[in-house]
Amino acid sequence: MAHFKRSLFAIPTLGLGLALTAGLCPAPALAETSAELQQQLDSVSEQLYSLYSQAEQAGNDLATVTSNLNDTNAQIEQTTAQIAEEEVQLAAYQEELGDLVSSQYKSGGSASIVSVLLNSGSFTNLISNLHYADKAAQHKQSVITNARELKESLEENRKALEEQKTQQEQLVADQQVKTEAAMAAANEAQSYYDQLSDELKAQIAAEEEAARAAAEARAAELAAQQAAQAEQEQQGEQGETTTENGGSESTDEQAPAEDTSTGSDEADEPSSDSGSDYDDSYEDDYEDDSDSGSGSGGSITPSGPTSSASNLVARAQSVIGSGYSYTGYNWTGSTSTSWFTCSGLIDYALGLGPWSNSPESLYGKVAYITTDVSQLQYGDLVFFATGGRWCGHVGIYIGGGEMIDSIPGSGVGYRTLDYIGGFIGGGPIV
Repeated sequence: MAHFKRSLFAIPTLGLGLALTAGLCPAPALAETSAELQQQLDSVSEQLYSLYSQAEQAGNDLATVTSNLNDTNAQIEQTTAQIAEEEVQLAAYQEELGDLVSSQYKSGGSASIVSVLLNSGSFTNLISNLHYADKAAQHKQSVITNARELKESLEENRKALEEQKTQQEQLVADQQVKTEAAMAAANEAQSYYDQLSDELKAQIAAEEEAARAAAEARAAELAAQQAAQAEQEQQGEQGETTTENGGSESTDEQAPAEDTSTGSDEADEPSSDSGSDYDDSYEDDYEDDSDSGSGSGGSITPSGPTSSASNLVARAQSVIGSGYSYTGYNWTGSTSTSWFTCSGLIDYALGLGPWSNSPESLYGKVAYITTDVSQLQYGDLVFFATGGRWCGHVGIYIGGGEMIDSIPGSGVGYRTLDYIGGFIGGGPIV
């Protein structure tokens, strides 16, 4: 049964598109064996993991374009505020210039200056004609001109940002549609996978019941044979009492028959147990495999981890048992209602918000990459090529060939590095 659960995650690169869902859900044939259902389940699991990966990447893309739009809106607000400040400053400069001209007039200033001022039909002409004013007026003209140019530059910048905002809003809308489609496809695949999984479990239970019934029938048949044989022996013993010599000989001859009966009893027990052995071994394998999600990995003792690595692992360990989702992460304070993507688990462990990173972006932030597992250190990030992506999965190494990660179907737990497959390397986060 270990293969039943493990098959969902040891998946080759497929690069499937969302159109796969159109033919994803054929009706399973009736009376299929568990082996046939398992083969279907393995096939669907490959598609499911690819669709989960695509949905996760679509979510990351949506987070990126949304963040870009938010940045643009912030820049527009900042630019608008700067324009307002420049307008206030420009008005102040103009007022100062008016006071200067008035002062010059009252103090008997140059008639030419007064004439220039009086003959200026507009404030714009006044600014142009200030070239002929005295040095103080010329300085004020320069200040006003610079302020006006800055304001015009800011207004042009705001216009460009508004156009950029319009384009980014369209990108966000388009990506929202893609993300919703990717999530719907993954949900559809998950539903079909769950259906097949339930059918497989039911078929296995039916086969186990049939095996037990066959064992019980065989046991009943052997018991009937033993009873008939015992009755024959008893009748033979009664006949032997009429002949002294024959009794001894007959008894000797029946002895092997009694041994044969004992042998039949011994043959009966393993026949009955065979159905039980099938059941136990099946469920033992399943339980052992399930334990890999939350079992002995925590007992691994790291060799000299750094405090940052210890904190990273400790935060990841604190949410073990949470579910999986392809929408960043959501920690509610309870593992029963929380969920994480693989990269969302790393974001949480680093104290970052949801959608801060994807597996690819985390790969670019490690100090160095090694593909030698023996060189990995406690708390290193480990990366895998899965779901049609060169770097589609990430976990946290805890030593002993094990990691903490989050995967579809099981959520956050301990797993071995070869549980996912496609290991491409690991290293410490910068």
